[in-house]
Order: sequence, then C-alpha cells, then structure tokens
Amino acid sequence: MTASAQNPAAKYATPRDLIADASLSLEEKCALLNEWEDDVRHRLVASEEGMTGAPVKVELVDILAAKAELPTNTPPRTSDSKA
Repeated sequence: MTASAQNPAAKYATPRDLIADASLSLEEKCALLNEWEDDVRHRLVASEEGMTGAPVKVELVDILAAKAELPTNTPPRTSDSKA
C-alpha cells in the first residue's frame, strides 16, 4: 500500500485535490476518501476525550462534500464502524 493510501493528507492538501487526481480510479478515490474520513473522525473523538495530537487540517464536511461529488455508482464502504 502506498503512503498516500495510508495517509491521503500527506499527498493532498484538500479532498478536492484528491478527486481531481486523474491518475486515481474511482475505487481508489473512494478508498482514500474513506481512509481520510476515518482519520479525521478518530482525531475528533480523541480531541473530545482530551487527547492531544496533530491538529485536524481538513474539515469532515470537506471530505463528505468531495465524496458527494463522485459519481453515484460509488462503491460502498467496506467497514461500517463509526468513530
């Protein structure tokens, strides 16, 4: 797995930059956005629990908006876990 797949924020400044990357397939974009969403959700929960860490640089709403811009045949998430 590539570094960007493990941490999309390391390669992309915004979720819109990610969906604009023509080198990625729809499935890759969905997987990366899901990974990014999970990371942001975990950081928000940690922050609410008083844990310190790296600040969240991208808002969850931006990730969700980018996901909404993808075609409607977006593959479903492989995990139903919620943070």
